[in-house]
Amino acid sequence: MKRILFTLFIMTSLSAQAQKPDSLRMDSIIHNLPDVVVKGERPIAKVKGSTITYDLPRLIEKKAVDNVYEAIKEIPGVTLSDEQIQLGGRNATIILDGKVTTMTAEEITTLLKSLPASKIDKAEVMYNAPAKMQVRGSLINIKLKHGIDDNSPIQGEMNLAWNQDHNARFGERATLLYNKGKFSMDVMYLHSHGDSHKITDEQSHHSLDDGSIHDIDTHETANTSGYGHTYRVGMDYNFTENHQISLVYNGDYEKKNIHENLTGNVSGVTNINYRTWLHNLRMDYHTPFGLSAGAEMTYYHNPETQFLSSELPTGKLDYNVNNNQKINRWKFFLSQEHALKNGWGINYGTIYTTSINHSRQIYTAINTTTGDSPVSSYTSQREDDANIYFGFNKTFSKRLSMEASAAAEYYHSPAWHQWHFYPTLNLTYLPTAGNVFQLSLSSDRNYPDYWTMTNFITYSNGGYNEIIGNPSLKPSSEYQLQLVYILKSKYQFVAWFNHHDDYFVQTPYQRHDRLVVNYQYLNLDFQQQLGFQSVVPFSISNWLDSRLTLIGVWQRDKSNLFYDIPFDRHVIYGMAQIHNIITLSTKPDLTLSIDGMMRSKAIQATFNLPASSNLDISTRWQFWNKRAILKAYCNDIFETSSINPRINYQGQNLRMDFSSYREFGISFTYKFGGFKEKAREKVDTSRFHH
Repeated sequence: MKRILFTLFIMTSLSAQAQKPDSLRMDSIIHNLPDVVVKGERPIAKVKGSTITYDLPRLIEKKAVDNVYEAIKEIPGVTLSDEQIQLGGRNATIILDGKVTTMTAEEITTLLKSLPASKIDKAEVMYNAPAKMQVRGSLINIKLKHGIDDNSPIQGEMNLAWNQDHNARFGERATLLYNKGKFSMDVMYLHSHGDSHKITDEQSHHSLDDGSIHDIDTHETANTSGYGHTYRVGMDYNFTENHQISLVYNGDYEKKNIHENLTGNVSGVTNINYRTWLHNLRMDYHTPFGLSAGAEMTYYHNPETQFLSSELPTGKLDYNVNNNQKINRWKFFLSQEHALKNGWGINYGTIYTTSINHSRQIYTAINTTTGDSPVSSYTSQREDDANIYFGFNKTFSKRLSMEASAAAEYYHSPAWHQWHFYPTLNLTYLPTAGNVFQLSLSSDRNYPDYWTMTNFITYSNGGYNEIIGNPSLKPSSEYQLQLVYILKSKYQFVAWFNHHDDYFVQTPYQRHDRLVVNYQYLNLDFQQQLGFQSVVPFSISNWLDSRLTLIGVWQRDKSNLFYDIPFDRHVIYGMAQIHNIITLSTKPDLTLSIDGMMRSKAIQATFNLPASSNLDISTRWQFWNKRAILKAYCNDIFETSSINPRINYQGQNLRMDFSSYREFGISFTYKFGGFKEKAREKVDTSRFHH
């Protein structure tokens, strides 16, 4: 009875109502505040150099978690923004068993969700990855178990999932591994399918240079149906210990049909049909004397057709358009590490990447009376990136160690030809057992998506909104200073300051000369953040594990060249999140999770982002000698998880409201044949369309 009353108390105390962001077809015009997800009264944090290692299986053992993506969110200090995993206030790169993986938020979510969480061994966290990792910034390396559970040469796992909000979505996943002697092969297949339903209301108070004022009020309903296939085949051959050659193919196919119906001051219909193909082939070779080499080829193809017919206050707009993007990319790398005497070590290497982007936008059957006519366009861009790095590490004593590296990179494109220098430094000090101080300084370079760098124009909201490419968009440079303190191997405190030169973001602008809202990625002067985060776990007896996360951030966005309204805005925002795991029974093995979150208001460029909150609940039942797991959940119980952004700045007056639906879900997982999961690197699609 006490557990039931305590559970009801937690649910009641976390039921604060506000809103959280939805995603727009206009790429990332909303910057979500991070969802901080941490676990643990008991996590043991082991530190070696710049790496903090967490016992992730212990963190998720009672949690309703059935894939790697969900497990990663349970690492102390991890945050979430638009399903993009973050660490220390910036996006983190996820790798498996030391192999680099960089993807778009959509691709990394899909592929990490295709990997079961049951065979995670541990998580290695680097707030500041050294250059030898071939990654800059924050890094999470998931180590998976590779031991044979029994003598069966074939192992596997099957998973079935159903998610229901306004519409239903389904997923079927199967993973098989063959392992005998020096040779192993793994096969993974995920089929996802279903429908989605979204509503967007937009109100615009639009003033023009001729003195006229237009109040645009639209209501858009979007229904999406489609399916996708994600698959992978990999082979490894181990000559001897630490001497391996591996070959892996990753593939992905997705097809979607979107029907949008628009009513209000602007009315019309839009139909969008698109497909995406992704083919990736990679070979890695590792030697026992520290030499590694590899090559990777990626092909990406995204054809799309769109039909739009609408009535605007300025006239009629009808067209058919064929959009198409093809990317060919090659990557080669060579690296070497040496362990020297007296605690010294050095590493060096080179990475070369080249890509060709062929994209076109062909308008047909154009019928417009608005005074503007869509124009067809074609672009072909080549980029080359050459990187050379050198690093060293030194262990001064059992308490003090240092790791430093520097990378020089030459970036060449039709618009930019630049050299860049990236230093990193990590100092780790262990004053007493279980207590760690880690100070880091890092730099990074962020590149925009290929599609955003074209000169294309895409129409939405019946043509009232124009999404415009920017061939002059520059990469942004990031610098971060960070201090991490771990107390008694479980309490975590992080403070950071970062500065983004040429920070780019997509923000709407109501034009003065035309009744149009422009959406375009533009470079700001900079964005700065000063942040602090604390993670405090606690427990009650053996039936309740809780953790409280508090985060506070000061943020400043500045642009002197934002159309005719330069801005210099800053805000202090905060977030509180509590996660609770209640052990209902040990026999049967049944647990209940209750998670709540509240955020204060924030900003993004000229956007004001209102406060938000949500409450989620899930239960997990493990049975059949721990070979089967049944999971059920309900997210966003009070349907308050949409952030509805507002702009009221220097004559710009715009607001958006997004639908939010309570989501139910059930999944069933069954393991057979002594299953173990094989790690495979993911494909870098971080700059592709969609």
